[in-house]
Amino acid sequence: MPHPTAHPPVQAPRRSSRQPVWAPSEEALHRACLQWANLHLGRYPLLHWLIHVPNGGKRPKGEAGKLRAMGTKPGVPDLLLPFPSPSGAWKGLAIEFKSATGKLTPQQKAWLDQMAAAGWKTAVIRSLDEFIDTMHEFLR
Repeated sequence: MPHPTAHPPVQAPRRSSRQPVWAPSEEALHRACLQWANLHLGRYPLLHWLIHVPNGGKRPKGEAGKLRAMGTKPGVPDLLLPFPSPSGAWKGLAIEFKSATGKLTPQQKAWLDQMAAAGWKTAVIRSLDEFIDTMHEFLR
């Protein structure tokens, strides 16, 4: 018989079988991938030119209008490396980050499709491992 002051066993919260134990937000994934890139600058100097395109996010109406007037376009990939791969296989690299359940918008798909047709390596990244694999493939 259990001790009278013993607490009942703690049960784990119910979780859908499709939900991962931990799924990073798109922003957390983006930060982790850039941290990896910054740690590997010595091995891959081309990573110095990897840039984030601050296209998304919530902005005040006036700022959003100003950015559109300056050329901001919906769907531009999150990261660009606008130089050829060392092997010459690709003209550049375009990466779109998505959470485990995130979906591409039609504009994002159009950008990635056009860039791939123009000779760029494109990827939709949902994990740090996918990012690392993509970078190794591009940078070889």
